[in-house]
Amino acid sequence: MDLVKSTRMEMSNQVNNTEMYITGAPACPGIVIGNTSLYQRARPHVSDTQITDDETEVHIHKFYEALDIAEEELEALLENTDMEDLADLIEMQIAILKDPELHNRIEQEISANNKPVDAAIESIFRNYLQVIRENHGETFQNKSVDISDIRDRLLQIIHNKRDDIKEGAILVARELSPREVISFSNRNIKGLITDRGGATSHAAIIARSMNIPTVVGTQRATEVINSDDEVVLDGRNGEVVVHPKDETREKYKSLIEQQFKRQADFESLCKKPNETSDGKTFSLQANIEFAEELSIANKYQAEGVGLLRTESIYLSRKHFQNIPQQVAFYKSILELTTPHQVTIRLFDVGGDKFFGDEGKEQNPFLGWRGIRMLLEQPELLKNQLRAIIKTSEDFVGRIRILVPMVSTIDEIRKLKDIISEVQNELLNEGIDIDKDIPLGLMVEVPSVALKADLFARHADFLSIGTNDLTQYVLAVDRGNERISNLYDQRHPAIWRLIKEVAEAGERNGVPVSVCGELASDPIAASCLMGLGINALSMNAVVLPSVKQVLRSNSYIEMQQLAEKVLAAETMDDIDNIFSNWETKE
Repeated sequence: MDLVKSTRMEMSNQVNNTEMYITGAPACPGIVIGNTSLYQRARPHVSDTQITDDETEVHIHKFYEALDIAEEELEALLENTDMEDLADLIEMQIAILKDPELHNRIEQEISANNKPVDAAIESIFRNYLQVIRENHGETFQNKSVDISDIRDRLLQIIHNKRDDIKEGAILVARELSPREVISFSNRNIKGLITDRGGATSHAAIIARSMNIPTVVGTQRATEVINSDDEVVLDGRNGEVVVHPKDETREKYKSLIEQQFKRQADFESLCKKPNETSDGKTFSLQANIEFAEELSIANKYQAEGVGLLRTESIYLSRKHFQNIPQQVAFYKSILELTTPHQVTIRLFDVGGDKFFGDEGKEQNPFLGWRGIRMLLEQPELLKNQLRAIIKTSEDFVGRIRILVPMVSTIDEIRKLKDIISEVQNELLNEGIDIDKDIPLGLMVEVPSVALKADLFARHADFLSIGTNDLTQYVLAVDRGNERISNLYDQRHPAIWRLIKEVAEAGERNGVPVSVCGELASDPIAASCLMGLGINALSMNAVVLPSVKQVLRSNSYIEMQQLAEKVLAAETMDDIDNIFSNWETKE
């Protein structure tokens, strides 16, 4: 028996199935109870010997055989999915498998360095993944997972390894790719638990579209859970109970019954007006990346899309230069959200180098990304603007454009010139576009928040991105686990800046919204309302819980909450204020 597996079993026997709680992030709501299947993406031991010159052709042939098998599997998935955006992700993986540069590098690693095929694959993919993680960080985390999945699948094929996931199990894994989620869904898995990833990871989004209860980012689930362990998965609050006691199991069975009733209550709640108990109106919108997410957003009566991320469509096709395909994507979103507005954020990415380390940056979070990159890639920017503006022909008054990573007025002026140029080109072609598409700025760089009055005069709306604003204000890399305890969007300094932006928007007659994770917390959302921000955009799954609290309390009470938060000096003070604020349900 494998030593690691044996040690794990001995440890499990020693604790005698003691009840244990693991926490992570909720990615798809729902409570399930069942036995687990531990999925350790098979990464066979890679050869550490060299091959002879006579063997290189054989190993190159093995590489191309593995490529063919992997591509056939992806093509089969492509044929069996009616999810357009998942199809884009699969097509992106197929494109990588077909990349001539990848083929050349692995061939050279085999023939020039006499490496066995598995070692060559490991080496080339390791180099590329290092570039992604060091140069692009969290922005490209989803891509990193997809690349790792391709590598591991090739190694599995070469070593003829297969998984043994059981039908109807709760799947526990370090991380999952969209390909794996869709494959395992065919085995009727009841839930997903992962060590890594967030609620916006591609795997989590796919799981939500399939309504599979999911908890992500547990850090250690694969270390403490064995296959066939009984667990309770609570996708509402990101909790996992391993070896539940009888009373715990009964408690959650009761919660499952309540869950069905609560779901009916939520659907009834979402049909009620968006207004506080004393009549103050508010708007709740959805942050999305895929059309499939709109099923939940529409179910919970989201008033449009407050943030449409476009990075995945950028990554799914090389530089996404096919304008008709972009238009088709935007149209699909707008058609599914009639009659509401859709706010399309321009590509928030940095350099997209493939198998190489060109363009590597020492500090990518403060580097060449967002509008900085777009202004230096005019063809890419103009293609996206052309697609968005062309789409507006059929959806006048429903599209807004949002600009990421703005830090100077000069960037806005240059962008406006390019927008005017694209508009004139389309008008000259006889296309009847919307000439008044609102242009908004992401408030995520501290200089914009501090000079909000100035920036508001150059924008039609402001959208506060609390995720990045927090890391820049607190000088905390939100992807760095060593200092993750310092990253908190409820920090007193963040509330102070939000207040200044809200007041600047009011003074200049410019709407202000919040599209960061802060809006997903019902009490934080109440505080944002108290600061005068009544447009909030969030992950669609939390819309009912936020709406419930906002409807159950008065605007005056929310203003009083905001006053207390603004007077707080420490995080402990804010934690106490949030804990003691009485919400009515």
